[in-house]
Amino acid sequence: MCEAKFLPQAQSLEGGGLAEGEKRSCKKRRAVRVELDLHRCEEIPLWVRNRAPERFCLLTTRIAVEETSGDGSTTKLIVELQDGHRVEAVIIRHLKGRRAEGKKGMGATLCISSQVGCKMGCTFCATGTMGELGNLTTGEIVEQVAHARRIEPRVRNIVFMGMGEPLNNYDAVVDAIRCVSQNENQMGFNIPCPKICVSTVGVIPNIYRFSEDCPTVSMALSLHAPTQEIRKKIVPTATAYPLDELMRCLDDYLAKSEKNSMLVEYCVLKGINDTKECARLLGELLGGKKVVLNFIPYNPTDVIAGHERPDMEDIQAMNTILREDYGMTTTVRQEMGSDIAGACGQLAISVKGKKLSSMEKEKTLDEDEDGEESIPGIRDIEEMLGQDLVSVAKSNKTKIKKTSKTTTSKNKTSTSSETSSIKQYFSDWTTAEIAMLGVATTCSIALLSARFSSNRK
Repeated sequence: MCEAKFLPQAQSLEGGGLAEGEKRSCKKRRAVRVELDLHRCEEIPLWVRNRAPERFCLLTTRIAVEETSGDGSTTKLIVELQDGHRVEAVIIRHLKGRRAEGKKGMGATLCISSQVGCKMGCTFCATGTMGELGNLTTGEIVEQVAHARRIEPRVRNIVFMGMGEPLNNYDAVVDAIRCVSQNENQMGFNIPCPKICVSTVGVIPNIYRFSEDCPTVSMALSLHAPTQEIRKKIVPTATAYPLDELMRCLDDYLAKSEKNSMLVEYCVLKGINDTKECARLLGELLGGKKVVLNFIPYNPTDVIAGHERPDMEDIQAMNTILREDYGMTTTVRQEMGSDIAGACGQLAISVKGKKLSSMEKEKTLDEDEDGEESIPGIRDIEEMLGQDLVSVAKSNKTKIKKTSKTTTSKNKTSTSSETSSIKQYFSDWTTAEIAMLGVATTCSIALLSARFSSNRK
């Protein structure tokens, strides 16, 4: 009941999303500071409101790591979920430009995640190296906004450009938009739909759905290439959603959408899509359409492809061709938060610009106010059953063979030393991993005993 008060049950944005009265009052909306006070839930008995905080949490997630860039413009939040998985959200403060100062002071945009990892596999994106580990629930998406508003109350724009492909978690994302866009009386965040932008790599069926369900919500298309051949090399999903079909979908969306234009994102990679010829192909592909082309200079990430950051002269040359020869509107995305790995394409659970290994993630767990550690991050299956466990198993077998040939006194000495080394090794393991190793050992013993018994027969 309490969660429903802060995260009301969402409904799809049918019929244009918000009511007409709400659309007219968008300009009068004000930022809502999130105050998680159980006493506001008047339908709950007073004695429950007084005692519940001792045993229950108002949110299902928590901020595990908070890191701010050197210039103060960007704050990255590593948000830990109930199951131990982690996602990232980034607060981007507008320190200059038309959105920097207004009647209410400095504005801010929040970049949030919709999935744990991503299966789209874009070769320039750090999140794509993680694979898709799961979808976030509506509540987990909305709670990123709640955490951010407690740190920066002036968040007034939201972009789904964090970890994951939003349209692969369609229902939860649409419901979260409904929650976030509700006004203060409905216990929402007072962020109007036009101030919310959903970025997609091009999941064509769900783009059509989204245009019907959320016509007033902004959308960005991650294009990244002017031809199908180039796009297949850097965006693997181009095989499933070819460029010509994507362009037809774009035309249909622009014809139906209430927005004036769509943002088209183009990550510029040195030597791949940064030439003047690429600019001309882009002009032929997008010329005449109601789009704004946003150049994103590649931010260095720990990816296998080994892409390099382009020269700004090449980006400027492309920009000039598209503006002067094709009359397109183009922009270059400002780099913010790269020193904390919070810039575009760098989100992959890292601290101080360094991608964390599983052991390091456990060591960087911050403690609660009472000194208790939170739920440790879950490792992926490949790493849990990878080289580390194999090497440990081999070393243990070798030690057993050696100790069987020694005397009883030597056995005691070696056993004590092995015990201490094993304890030292397992001190960094999570409870779940130790339990998994125990289960694997039990299964191995059962299989061996069954084999021996069958051989005797």
